[in-house]
Amino acid sequence: MEKRRSTVVIFKRGEAYFADAHGAFGGGYSGCSAGGTAEEAALFAIREAGRYIDTNPLGGDLFAPAEVREAMSAAKVA
Repeated sequence: MEKRRSTVVIFKRGEAYFADAHGAFGGGYSGCSAGGTAEEAALFAIREAGRYIDTNPLGGDLFAPAEVREAMSAAKVA
């Protein structure tokens, strides 16, 4: 099976954040809880990017709401 780029998507549903992820060979998950706040979702996104995107030689894409991306930037600097 040919490898492909990985994808991690963080989205907000109601007051909580959830995630979908797809790996190099198509595995992953859908609708996993990513936290109740933007900060929790940011930490979840950083961890999952390391798990799915950074380990894939083809790389990948991370999609997240603006407030989660801002919290990710703050977490990486601190």
